[in-house]
Amino acid sequence: MDSITDEEKGIIEELRRLTIEDVTPKMLEDVSLFYRFAKARDFNLTQAEAMLRKHIAWRKEIKMDTILTEYEPPEVLKKYTPLSFTCFDKEGCAVLFHDLGRADAKGFNNVATNMEILKYVVYYVETCKDRVIKHGGNGKKRFELGKPILSPIYDFDELTYSKAVNVKTLQLILLIVQTFIDNHPELLRIVTVINAPFYFTWMYSSLKHILPSTVIRKVRIFGSDGWKEALLEDIEADDLPVYLGGNRRDPDGNPFCESFMIRGQLIPKKYYMKKGRKNLSSEPDVEKIKLMPFCKEEITFKVEEGNSFLEWEFQTSNRDIDFSLVFRGKSQEDFGLIEIIPKQRIDTTIEPEKGVIKCEKVGDYSIVFDNSNSWIHSKEVHYRAGIKSSKIKELLEST
Repeated sequence: MDSITDEEKGIIEELRRLTIEDVTPKMLEDVSLFYRFAKARDFNLTQAEAMLRKHIAWRKEIKMDTILTEYEPPEVLKKYTPLSFTCFDKEGCAVLFHDLGRADAKGFNNVATNMEILKYVVYYVETCKDRVIKHGGNGKKRFELGKPILSPIYDFDELTYSKAVNVKTLQLILLIVQTFIDNHPELLRIVTVINAPFYFTWMYSSLKHILPSTVIRKVRIFGSDGWKEALLEDIEADDLPVYLGGNRRDPDGNPFCESFMIRGQLIPKKYYMKKGRKNLSSEPDVEKIKLMPFCKEEITFKVEEGNSFLEWEFQTSNRDIDFSLVFRGKSQEDFGLIEIIPKQRIDTTIEPEKGVIKCEKVGDYSIVFDNSNSWIHSKEVHYRAGIKSSKIKELLEST
C-alpha cells in the first residue's frame, strides 16, 4: 500500500465506520476497499462516502456479489467479445487484451443491449480481479494490499473511421469507461494503447473529460511502433504472445495464441436479435434525396465555431450507398478539399447508420452520398444531420 499519513489513515477508518453496516461480506474480501475509495477522492471523506454508497447501490442492481457464481454469460458474448486474460505482468497484475480495432461494432449492437455487454465486461474484469487477489500473480509476485490489479492492453489495429465515429460505439465505450471509473478505483497499474490510428486522438479526447487525472497519467499511447519494446519492459517475453512482441505461441505454433485469446471478428447473423427494421423515413425532421445511377450529392454544413460536433444518421430504402465526409477550410493552410472520412460502402439494411465527429476547425463540412458505382439502381436516402456545440458526453447521451 502507498505510504499514507496518520490523517489519511483516520479518514479510511472513519469511512469504514460510516459504511460498515451497508457493505456486504463479499465486498469485505477486498481488504483495501475503504483505502481505494478514500484515495480515489483524494481522502475527502464526504466525497469518498458518496462514491462508496453509489457503488454499493450499483452492486445490488447488477448483483455483483453473486456474479461469478450465478451469472451465465450469453454464448455469443463469450465467443465474440474480444477480451482475453493474457498473462500476469512482472508486478503480478492481470494483463487483459482488448482487440477493439477488429471488433464487430454493428454485430454487437444487434446481438445484445449495451447493459448486457457491460455486465459481461464487468463479469470478466471481476474474474481477473478475483484471480489476482486469490493467486497473487500466479506466484510471480504476491498480491499486496492496495496495489494495482490490472494492466490492460487496447489494440486498435484495423480500426476503421466508420467505427471510430459511430455514435453507438462511442456510447458503449463511454458507458463501460464511466462504470469502471465509478466502481473500480485504484485498480489500474498501466493502460497501453497500441496500433492507434491518427484519428484515435479524437476518440481519446472525447473520453478524457470523464477520466480522473490519476488514470490519464497511467495511459500510454503508441502507433504502429515502439509498443512491443514497452510491453517487454513490463511482461516476461515467455508469457507474452508473439503477436505482442513476446515468445509465447500456441502448441500448433499460432503467434496470436488463439487457444486462449479472442480476436475481433464478424458475429454470425444467426445470433442477431429478432427485431423490426427501424424505418428512418417515418421519423421527424428527416430529409430525402434520390440518387440516380452514376450520381452523387453533397450536403454541406458551415461550421463557424471550432470544436463543434457534426452528427448524422441515414438509411437507404434498399441496398447500400457509398458515404464519405470532406472538409473545405477557410484558412490558407486548409485551402482545397480534405477527405476526413474516406469513401466507404455502408449497408443500412438492418438499422440506420449513425455517426458523430468533432469539427476542430471552422469551414465547410460536407456529407457525400455517392451512387457512382451503380449502373442500374437508383438509391433513395433518408437522412438527418446537424451541428451541435455541446460537450461530447451530452451529445451522445441525447441520442
